[in-house]
Amino acid sequence: MKLNRSNRYLILLLSVGLTAACKRQVIPADETDLGKEYIKLAVGHSIEYAVDSIVFDDFNQKTDTFQLEFRDEVASTFEDNEGRLSYVINRFYRQDSTYQWESFYSYYATATSDRVEVIDRNMRFIKLVFPVKLNTRWYGNSYLPTALNPELQWMDQWDYKYDSINEPYSTGFMLFPYTLTVNQADYVEGNPADANAFSAQGFSQEVYAKNVGLIYKELTRWVYQPSVVKYRKGFTLIMKAKKHA
Repeated sequence: MKLNRSNRYLILLLSVGLTAACKRQVIPADETDLGKEYIKLAVGHSIEYAVDSIVFDDFNQKTDTFQLEFRDEVASTFEDNEGRLSYVINRFYRQDSTYQWESFYSYYATATSDRVEVIDRNMRFIKLVFPVKLNTRWYGNSYLPTALNPELQWMDQWDYKYDSINEPYSTGFMLFPYTLTVNQADYVEGNPADANAFSAQGFSQEVYAKNVGLIYKELTRWVYQPSVVKYRKGFTLIMKAKKHA
């Protein structure tokens, strides 16, 4: 499948999958469930996602919408540079079910006694921490080189938090009886209602299902700079699990 310029731009945005490790001490809460079953790292395990995205194009002053499908499959294991068991996860994509899956890229996951680390495009995130307890908080993006890369500064100091545990959740394709919601970021800068003033928004949330893994992801980032052009620049990405095996 050949991608046009807009789709290539979207793919680039989608590849900022976003995940990291923690320098901040985890704040304990009340519950005792270890919660490791919310991530499934087993060779052969796969999840398919419906992917919806909105791209705010300030250069052309238009808003584009896209639909794709992703398939993430745990392909193999290896030992990382700390000697820890880690997993290679291959991501495939296609326009829809009438197309064949095409290889996209690989990322890596490591589950330890107290966390799940993901390395995606050379960026390390702490996605989950153990034990899973309501209201536990941590800096999931603390390993991102935000000081060296201005384009990543909007992800600096994200305060991850377990918002709900063992709750049912529907992606619109499947109903999962036991899920965990991780709120990662939710902020607004300035006044979006003022067309003559700077504003920006950031939002990120992930939902994990027991014995499945990530089943929902929503990520939004846009900036409005009226001194440059009176149009938003940024994107919204939503991934919904539709099948797993």
